[in-house]
Amino acid sequence: METAVVDAQVDSLYRVIRGRVNWDNLIPTCIDLARELEQLTHLKRKQRLELLQSTLKVALKESGKSADEKERILFVIDTVVPVAMQAAILASKSPIVAHVARCCWKK
Repeated sequence: METAVVDAQVDSLYRVIRGRVNWDNLIPTCIDLARELEQLTHLKRKQRLELLQSTLKVALKESGKSADEKERILFVIDTVVPVAMQAAILASKSPIVAHVARCCWKK
């Protein structure tokens, strides 16, 4: 994919989450970004994940976090986010998970 196109997509996604990232719990932000990425049907799953991670990295760069905090969060973006997103995708496709959610996690 062309660099200018990727940069434009990252910028567009960053505008969705700007100022709303909870660095202590990235999962809600990842879900918000995933909803936006679902609209980019021409992209493969790996490309969507790369865009999601790139967007988080831009947000992290723009944050007021210390260098140590940024390093810790960058590790989470590179290692935890891919696993969490894969789990979310699998959970959304599993009828068992949906059934348990309906039966057991009602408010």
